[in-house]
Amino acid sequence: MRDITGLLHNTDNLTGSDLAMAEETNALLHQYEHEMDAMETVYDILGARPFYMDFDEGGNISSCIWSDRYRKKLGYSGEDDFPNEVESWIKTIDEEDRDRVVKVFHETINKSCENEKFDIEYRAHKKDGELRYIHSVGIVRRREDGNPLSLVGLAMDVTEETINNLQLQEQYEIVEALSRDYLNVFMIDIPGRTASIIKLNGYVTEGFGDTTKRTYPYEPFCAQYIKDRVYIEDQEVLTRMMALDRVKEMLDQNDVYEYGYRAVDNGEIHFYQFTYLRLVTKSGHDKVIAGFKNIDAIVASANERDALRVMSETDIMTGTFNRGHGEKLARECVDNGEKGMLCIFDLDKFKEVNDTYGHNAGDKALISVARSLKHAFGDDNIVFRLGGDEFSAVAKNITDKEKGKELIDRFFAEINGLDIPELAGSKIFTSVGVAFFGGENGEEDFEELYKKADTCVYESKKTEGNCVNFYS
Repeated sequence: MRDITGLLHNTDNLTGSDLAMAEETNALLHQYEHEMDAMETVYDILGARPFYMDFDEGGNISSCIWSDRYRKKLGYSGEDDFPNEVESWIKTIDEEDRDRVVKVFHETINKSCENEKFDIEYRAHKKDGELRYIHSVGIVRRREDGNPLSLVGLAMDVTEETINNLQLQEQYEIVEALSRDYLNVFMIDIPGRTASIIKLNGYVTEGFGDTTKRTYPYEPFCAQYIKDRVYIEDQEVLTRMMALDRVKEMLDQNDVYEYGYRAVDNGEIHFYQFTYLRLVTKSGHDKVIAGFKNIDAIVASANERDALRVMSETDIMTGTFNRGHGEKLARECVDNGEKGMLCIFDLDKFKEVNDTYGHNAGDKALISVARSLKHAFGDDNIVFRLGGDEFSAVAKNITDKEKGKELIDRFFAEINGLDIPELAGSKIFTSVGVAFFGGENGEEDFEELYKKADTCVYESKKTEGNCVNFYS
């Protein structure tokens, strides 16, 4: 609250009319003090923080008072930490906004300005560097000659509201962009497991062409679409890729989930792509916008050919290299005289996992193991899926059992820590076989190297739990 102590009149030596006037003035000041105290209670409710400025007859700032509430909002403890100077405030303003805010401030208090309200939003930094969005509003009182007399201001932290507005604007632009670029656009309600039509253009899957109905159950809608439209060789994998649980899992990891596939139009094969994006809603429910479009023209471009090359090298389910590309890279390491170790991983009793918990749980287990392998081996090494429940990896420049075991143990620790709810507490165990190449006792032929590592897998299978054997 603004301190009125310096404004009160000393009545000790006053008499008569002077005393009466001084007492009346002091009473008004105390009334002002009580009103300001009430106003600051309102400020607290609103989350606003007051500040005050006085000006001399020439329009220059003569005093500046930052309330303790204002200082604390920005993480400062007191006047020693945040002096009663305009520069204290200016220093907190983000550099990109500083010139604009200071310009508006000076224009507002200038005597030639008709505007008596200082009103601006900007970015500011707290003492610890955290970025906040601030809305400052101040009212300028003027002298008869137009020069400013005082300014009473409020600063409100509007970070949450601003970020929400930015997100909503961004999401609106996303919907607009999808509506322009995609033939078919849907709003997906994950908890309700429904798909609502935003835009339909071109071929509509059989049984869902009634434009008077805008919302359908998600699963049968997808199943019908895949059956009617998707190229037969892509139907099984697209069923998994479009499964609602899979969509939610992918959007929990990334803001955007995209996948390319082949569709059939009038007997001709075309390239298509779906894009799923999560939308933030005030209700807190998961809403997802989904768009489907023809990408034949993009596929024809050089950039898309590169993307398709990556797709052709990648195992769709797990995101590792597929067997063809992984073996190609591993073979090149051996043929080029590099040193390292080839590892083969076989998940134990994996058929029982599928039979007991279902293929969806099995898929999640494979994805989790692949993720653990990539994390344990790092980006510099090669991880690929051989097929089914088997994986392989090449660790470069590791040529002895001690370092090799450290790496395999790191992977074992990763999968021991996996928590897959669909497995109801069951753990995944892996049998591993390792053979070295390029060192003093290393193999120089890829086929022989693979046989040696595979032989060690069978030895590991004889031991319950995670186990690794090295070819010697």
